[in-house]
Amino acid sequence: MQHDPIRPSFLASLRLGAIPSLVCGVVAACQSALPPGPEPAYDLIVTGAMIVSPESVHDGQVLDVAIDAGQIVTVGDLSPDSARNVIDADGRFLLPGLIDGHVHLYHATGLRRRDTPDFEALHAAYLRQMPRSYLFHGFTTVVELNADPETNARFLEAPDRPRLTHCGPGVVLPDGFMALEVPLDALADAFPALLHDRFGRATLAPGMLAADHTPEAVLDAIQAAGGECVKLYYEEALWWPGGAPDFALPSLPILREVTAAARARGLPVLLHATTPAGVEVGISADVDILAHGPWEWPQDGFAAPAPGQQVTETMAALAGTGIGMQSTMRTLANTGSLFRPELLDDPAWLDVIPGDMLRHLRSGAQIQRDQFLSRFGPVILASGQTVEDMPALQANFFHRYQALLACFHQNGGSLLFGTDTAVGGFGWASPPGLAGYWEMRDWEESGISPEDILAAATIRNARAFGMGDQRGLIAAGYDADLLILNADPRVAISAFEQIETVVLEGRPIDRASLSAQAE
Repeated sequence: MQHDPIRPSFLASLRLGAIPSLVCGVVAACQSALPPGPEPAYDLIVTGAMIVSPESVHDGQVLDVAIDAGQIVTVGDLSPDSARNVIDADGRFLLPGLIDGHVHLYHATGLRRRDTPDFEALHAAYLRQMPRSYLFHGFTTVVELNADPETNARFLEAPDRPRLTHCGPGVVLPDGFMALEVPLDALADAFPALLHDRFGRATLAPGMLAADHTPEAVLDAIQAAGGECVKLYYEEALWWPGGAPDFALPSLPILREVTAAARARGLPVLLHATTPAGVEVGISADVDILAHGPWEWPQDGFAAPAPGQQVTETMAALAGTGIGMQSTMRTLANTGSLFRPELLDDPAWLDVIPGDMLRHLRSGAQIQRDQFLSRFGPVILASGQTVEDMPALQANFFHRYQALLACFHQNGGSLLFGTDTAVGGFGWASPPGLAGYWEMRDWEESGISPEDILAAATIRNARAFGMGDQRGLIAAGYDADLLILNADPRVAISAFEQIETVVLEGRPIDRASLSAQAE
């Protein structure tokens, strides 16, 4: 058969680019005739991750983790094709996000209104960065123990922030320590969870009804504010110059009533207690968590090199109860920072607070040292001691507390992770997120293993605050709040300097973007 010759006009059409366009047109036509492929099953898969999750069945295994709708769906050997997005961990370390069980969002470390006319601007800039600073150091959940509604609302508006759990307003007596500077007729507005202690001496202002301030009424107020835990106070103020002022402490019967009523509602109870007597009251009241350890032992003297008999025996008794204790070592280190000016030269500060505030801490805020010495120097310095002795005294105070906590841990005591960030007292060693890293290093220096520290800051904290079936573990059904590290935190806590990615509610965030320097 004779074929027609190819026409020149057709040959001319086969110029560069014409053939690919024809082929693409044919392929597109074929694809349009085929049924669409299946939708990926997951939003995100993290592949090839070394899982570090104390008490998880997956701990220590290299596996893939599938995430959808902000939750971990499955853990195992998975196909990357089953997800819309993939992170190849390539043997890096995957952890549950950390939980700081004791924060105060309204304080800004080292910033005091009386020390600068720029307070408002510095405070506002600090609050904008603060949620990102917690995330920068791996804290994907924070627990506010004495909530300020306005601060909480501002925190929740931040686009990148940890999850927030809070205890609502703290429970205060009308003539207790927290209420000392508030007139009686303003107490109800200042303290929505005002408690009438009918077993003690507590008095109510004219017009107040005892029925409005019962344990049940207090718990109603806490839950109405969104509180998911209860914060009580047993503050003896033994450090007060000239002795503690005349204020009421809650009676044991009223503490027991509040604890029992809270437990019936599923609310964990925390007791602020910093003395052996406070710990003993907490044990007798059967609270769930002590929101500090006992660091006030005036009977032993500020310069005593080791814990004395009373506090040692008290801690031994506490270790046998199962009551959790937050060490909050950073509270003591915060005061000690007044006498360690080199701390402010640490470049880690640049990631967690705005530059203007750091400059203030290095300059105007230094007045706090003289303020502290004027108020507490006569209480701390013994005969013959001078200001030059204060750094060593503060360091000794801190290290003997470390020794006490290490002994408590070795005796089976339940340590829970909390920093008291940002401490409202004198000093500046309580920056958001970074203080949490420092607290972990404090534990490590005390002889507590990195794995125990990880457990305290993840699954144990989650269980203590009623979140044990949601957070703190890498397992199916848990919230996808995760950290990817380039170093092994089971070897040393310094691995947390090498966080690469924070996964928050299933959304990957590059750590560098969270730094205060990224703005």
